[in-house]
Amino acid sequence: MKRTERKRMYDRLDGRNIKPEFLNGVTEFIEFCKEHPSCGDGDKIRCPCPLCDNRRFYDVETVRLHLYKKGFVRNYYEWVCQGESFGEPASRVQTNPYRDMVIDALGNNQEHMLNEEVDVVEEEPNGEAKKLIDLLKAAEDPLYEGSNLSVLEMASRIASLKCEFNLQHRCVDGFASLMNDAIPNNNQMGRTFNSTKKVLHGLELPHERIHTCPKGCLLFWKADAQLDKCRLCGSDRYRKTSRGKLIPAKVMIYFPITPRLQRLYATKNVCEDMTWHAKNPRVQNTFAHPSDSEAWKHLDTTFPDFASEPRNVRLGLCTDGFAPHGKFGSQYSCWPVILTPYNLPPSMCVKKPFMFLSLLVPGPKNPKGHLDVYMQPLIEELKRLWEVGAMTYDISSKKNFNLRAAVLWTISDFPAYGMLSGWSTAGKKACPYCMDKSKAFWLEHGGKVSWFDCHRQFLPQGHPFRKNKTAFCKNKVNGMGPHIMSGEELWQCVKDLPKATDGPEALKKLKTAKKGWFKQSILWELPYWKDLLLRHNLDVMHIEKNFFDQLINTVMDVKGSTSDTANARKDMAKYCKRRQLELENGSKTMPKAPFALDKAQKKVLCEWVRDLKFPDGFASNLSRCVNLQSCKLHGMKSHDCPVFMERLLPVALVELLPLHVWKAITEISQFFRDLCAPTIKMSDIDRLDKNIAEILCKLEKIFPPAFFNSMEHFPVHLPHEAKVGGPVQYRWMYPFER
Repeated sequence: MKRTERKRMYDRLDGRNIKPEFLNGVTEFIEFCKEHPSCGDGDKIRCPCPLCDNRRFYDVETVRLHLYKKGFVRNYYEWVCQGESFGEPASRVQTNPYRDMVIDALGNNQEHMLNEEVDVVEEEPNGEAKKLIDLLKAAEDPLYEGSNLSVLEMASRIASLKCEFNLQHRCVDGFASLMNDAIPNNNQMGRTFNSTKKVLHGLELPHERIHTCPKGCLLFWKADAQLDKCRLCGSDRYRKTSRGKLIPAKVMIYFPITPRLQRLYATKNVCEDMTWHAKNPRVQNTFAHPSDSEAWKHLDTTFPDFASEPRNVRLGLCTDGFAPHGKFGSQYSCWPVILTPYNLPPSMCVKKPFMFLSLLVPGPKNPKGHLDVYMQPLIEELKRLWEVGAMTYDISSKKNFNLRAAVLWTISDFPAYGMLSGWSTAGKKACPYCMDKSKAFWLEHGGKVSWFDCHRQFLPQGHPFRKNKTAFCKNKVNGMGPHIMSGEELWQCVKDLPKATDGPEALKKLKTAKKGWFKQSILWELPYWKDLLLRHNLDVMHIEKNFFDQLINTVMDVKGSTSDTANARKDMAKYCKRRQLELENGSKTMPKAPFALDKAQKKVLCEWVRDLKFPDGFASNLSRCVNLQSCKLHGMKSHDCPVFMERLLPVALVELLPLHVWKAITEISQFFRDLCAPTIKMSDIDRLDKNIAEILCKLEKIFPPAFFNSMEHFPVHLPHEAKVGGPVQYRWMYPFER
């Protein structure tokens, strides 16, 4: 149908009354929807009013009422969401030369579309499309006659350099003016940074600034948008400056994820890669990508309608705190929430260009249990992307499709694990797999929780370690390992718990109950969350780093960091039968442990590390981490620890430790090396799952109970996560922290 025939859709009111022509147009729309039931949801149809924007389904009468009150969404002359195809056949349609380029950059949102028949019915493009058209025109214009650089390329490189080196505006203005004088006079180079920014204006993606309660109780958003005080704690929304001006006390920045996902399909060289997971042939029983994992396949099996469209996006969600001012600034911690798509091939997946900042939670303090309050806009958008989707233009096929998205899992360090999941990550119940069945205990003298002798239960029945009553806890009998709860079982545990949005008082009551849970995570609002096999990942990066730090500091007997102390020996005498290591001379003298190096051995090790040379990019300069005076290693970066743990540790200690100690350390080193392989086979995962409990038991026979905190326990669960989630490099914090 011609656009001119539907002009009445936007001629609604005659004074206070609705025009009969508009009423007839709504009736025509309703009848058209009834003729195309396949584009609806049962008896419901998409509502094209400006508020619903074809994202929500309602019954016919509700849609009619919405249209009477609000009218149609702007420029919706083709009812594509209700089943109507675009205009005339392609052979007879005259197109605007900039139309495809506009859709390339913006996707096919109704407010961004330029009609196929724009030459027939001339219309000015809307503001956002016009900005992009101007930008694309600038992309074609050379900086000056004979130049290989376009105006757009020069502007983008200037903006990039300013951000990368944190240059001041005046500095950029000076260089821009200098370059303007240096190149020929007939150039299109701006003399200031502001003129440069105007060239890039059309590429901007939307963001929203949302005022928040200073204590993190609520967002001044939606129903609470007009409040001046927090309705939960009474804190003021605004504060006065020295000049008496009111400014918001705390502001969160929200970056909608939908336009960023649409932009992926509007970029020619990325669009085709977004379906790599569906096109690329797979190797049976080999994990090289998240799409090989059981979690991905289970989601596809559970929701076949979602899996039927390979362009639908699977996302990973990551959060972590950082100090923007560094260690020399004031103590301030803000929390970004990042989403990354897993549809891309390994060479592009979890790389910097495809990590999308969705929330920037302000400081100065850790949000802790209130993180869910800040995540409300993101969760609402993720629910909409799952239930309704977003109309998107695929530049590779030149067709529109309904884009949907799902979060596969979250990625975080262990404290943030608790903030996202709602499970307390401290105390005896810290393990989110063992939960209430944990056999951890408080050390009487050390005053810490120990996971000593918590791993024999994972050994097969009949294993000789199970009957050993001297090397482990005295006279302790081990049962079977705890059952890993399914999503439905976990939902039954949390469905009646209070949420962070219910206020601090409700959470305080739950915390005093000491059930392990301290809230119901907002992620449970996602319709598919309880159907996922893996909701939260244990971060292998931090586990391996903490394991290495504990191991090397104990072996090198670093004062203040070793787990082999006088109190540890007292606890060892209480829980174990190791007479040769108990304190002597009235609890003052500590016999030398077989796992500890003497001063001469420590010096040999430090000199060996100091003289190491690595290929470029393999590791940093480890010689800076060596202190020959105190004979210890310090200040290793997060990347250096795995290099040492997986590659150097067995070589470094082979001539310094007794054989049985060296073998146990070598086995845990090999475990992390195999687990972190970029491609891992199912047979290797089964082998790791079978061996890790025995390896930890061997370490328990050597080291004191104080050695085994939660980070020394978590490796027993990592093979299971590898089997469910695939290779660890897509599920750990390295790329996000970098």
